[in-house]
Amino acid sequence: MTDTKNRRIVALLLSLVMMIAACSVSMFAFAVDEELQDPTLDTDEFNPSLVESIESLDIKSYMHFGDSMSTGYMLGVAPEDVATTDPMTLTHDETSALGPYTYGSYPSLIAEELGLESNQWYSFAREGLSTNDIHRIMDPSYYYQMDDKARRNSDQAFTLLSTFDELERMQTRCAQMLPNADLITIGAGPNDIIIMPLMDLIFTLVDGIQGNTLYSGIMQQAASAAMTYLQAFNVAAAYDEVLTAAGAVGALPEAMAGVGVSLARGYMYLQQNFEAMVNQIRSVNKDAIIVVLGGYNATRDLQFANVDMYRIGRNMGIFTTVMNLYWANTCPLRNEYYFVDIRNVDLPTWPYMMDWPSLLMGGGFMGYFMYCSHPSALGHQQIAEAVMNTLYQEDGTNTLPVSSLL
Repeated sequence: MTDTKNRRIVALLLSLVMMIAACSVSMFAFAVDEELQDPTLDTDEFNPSLVESIESLDIKSYMHFGDSMSTGYMLGVAPEDVATTDPMTLTHDETSALGPYTYGSYPSLIAEELGLESNQWYSFAREGLSTNDIHRIMDPSYYYQMDDKARRNSDQAFTLLSTFDELERMQTRCAQMLPNADLITIGAGPNDIIIMPLMDLIFTLVDGIQGNTLYSGIMQQAASAAMTYLQAFNVAAAYDEVLTAAGAVGALPEAMAGVGVSLARGYMYLQQNFEAMVNQIRSVNKDAIIVVLGGYNATRDLQFANVDMYRIGRNMGIFTTVMNLYWANTCPLRNEYYFVDIRNVDLPTWPYMMDWPSLLMGGGFMGYFMYCSHPSALGHQQIAEAVMNTLYQEDGTNTLPVSSLL
């Protein structure tokens, strides 16, 4: 088989992996019709008539936990600049006392709407964090409860995507703020089935080919390149690098099977960590308002060409429907938090699938995967508005009708 054919197969497999992963951004995708989408996201601004004033909420301390969706990753990048712009340096403030975040990301919009000063809120969101990592920020002792794979992955995340010094600072700040926080928002989970499987894949392939000098060298080189891509949070390029190397050494079927196992493992961790994090909050703070962000099918508008009546991406939401049902209805701790349904959040427009070969040749393919999987500037505004609307309601948007998941 020629190298060109190999690359085409790898690109196809990568597309499948990333579509599954992208549809799970926020880990709460839904396969539903447009008329069942959340109407709160169709409003231009929140409705303050639901209460007398914002002061009645009495929120003086706000904490947010999340990943790249809430740091505002790629926020402000124009479509034509996706292939050439470093998204981490555009509007991303690494030096802010609030923690690295992008101006206009939904946690910053919520804090602004609440009238909070910089010393009254903090974002613990970082690109690439899984629920294992966030649980570790809330409860440092959790690290010793993880299995070897989870510890290795978490260490790698903090090595590549932040630093251990920053981890210690976040743990210290979290311990200080948590007992007195009035509002805690959580928007996390996608990396449990995006980055964790990638880490598992890299280490499994590298470990499995030890002893074969040629193949080991290929995989070591691919692993190093993948880690470099991850430092820039280019997850799609990292997957491409590893899957291409797996194909070169004849391990592509095993690699894809391993990804499937890791996806199931990620779901398990997500539920385990979510309940542990809510319990951790309640162990030190009985009164904080906890708001859990739902999510969206990031591939819902993905179609082959502009003439397609059928959008292939819409069906991808089935992969995380069970998780949405868990958060919205069946979690044992369901009464401890408000659930905010953001299925109709605005996203950048996906390129048509027929255009992908040219994007691949032009170097923009990997960037578009990441760009289109994260909320637009309007999307961040919509999420902030949905949270504010929930705070203004007595009961919030606590459940989703099972019929909307069918």
